[in-house]
Amino acid sequence: MLLSIGELSERTGVPTSALRYYDEIGLVRPAARAAGRRRYAQSAVRDVGLILFFRDIGFSLTEIGRFIAGERQGRREMIDHKLAELAERQDRIEVARTALEHGRRCPASDPMKCSRFWSIIEGRLHGLSAEESHERAH
Repeated sequence: MLLSIGELSERTGVPTSALRYYDEIGLVRPAARAAGRRRYAQSAVRDVGLILFFRDIGFSLTEIGRFIAGERQGRREMIDHKLAELAERQDRIEVARTALEHGRRCPASDPMKCSRFWSIIEGRLHGLSAEESHERAH
């Protein structure tokens, strides 16, 4: 039994507009068209679930398309690349968290009036990373 786009939307929670876009970019293709309307195989529910999962863990739709179409080795390389990207993002988040926590505890009561804050900004202007600049100020 084939599903209408509305039924696929209902089963996955993905709006029909997004499902149409997934079709346009080749991520989830209808199995058939009846009277110009998309009809999806039952497996499309799983395919959409796969897309949702990969979006949740940080993959773009383009990356998801490459992952689905790729070979085993290519998939492993994509996973390694995404892990490195996430590690870099995590590092930036930790630096941001440290800076914000300092701003909340700043003895100057207003970060814009804090000499350490401005020394961090100065360090950034001289090419230091936010982390290096923060460490140097403390």
